[in-house]
Amino acid sequence: MNTLSIYQEKILKLAAENKKSRPIDDYNCSFIMKNPMCGDEVQVRVDLINEKINNISAIVRGCALCEASAGLVVQLFKNNSIPHNDFMKEFLIWLNNTGQEINSPLPKELEIFLPIKEISNRHTCITMPFEATIKSLKSTNN
Repeated sequence: MNTLSIYQEKILKLAAENKKSRPIDDYNCSFIMKNPMCGDEVQVRVDLINEKINNISAIVRGCALCEASAGLVVQLFKNNSIPHNDFMKEFLIWLNNTGQEINSPLPKELEIFLPIKEISNRHTCITMPFEATIKSLKSTNN
């Protein structure tokens, strides 16, 4: 089994796990994003308490990459502090530089998307759940 197929298997497993998730009912910030190019849609709901993400859901209607990314959002951010201010900027820099490795404040788990770095027209599928999460957090006054 080559490296690419290992990553594809991990992406598909993460997507399948997230597909089973349900939106949380108790939340104080949310955001819906749509990708007009491919039709992906993600709805993020966050229960934010004292700068900590108590609970989060990221429900996707779209491709497996977007679904896997949403699953990773939930894994990384649930019961955790809010992402640092430059998270999206650093994520995009990493994603758009094919040779660059993950740097520390970015979570190592993002490496699941290594094979997608070279497929720039799929980057939005990966970044959209993260961007929706950041936007939902900015929409609250907590």
